[in-house]
Amino acid sequence: MSMAERPVARFRPVHPMSRARKAVAFLLGGVVWAAAGVIAVVLLGGTYIVRHLLLVTGVSWLVFGAALACGIVLRHREERRVPD
Repeated sequence: MSMAERPVARFRPVHPMSRARKAVAFLLGGVVWAAAGVIAVVLLGGTYIVRHLLLVTGVSWLVFGAALACGIVLRHREERRVPD
């Protein structure tokens, strides 16, 4: 069977996720990564490089969160200006 003859398989969810569930899943993913980082620091004895990697990861999340929040605020502000 050649590549041209293969049927195309596409994923279609039975029920799309609500916005609230997507937000919870997104935040829960960050919490899981943070917990994994803390566990790594504890298990590896808090070595210099692991502590700094955890610090850099935390700072990057804070910067990303601030940028995301600014983007949301600016988008809502712009949407209020557009006449219906």
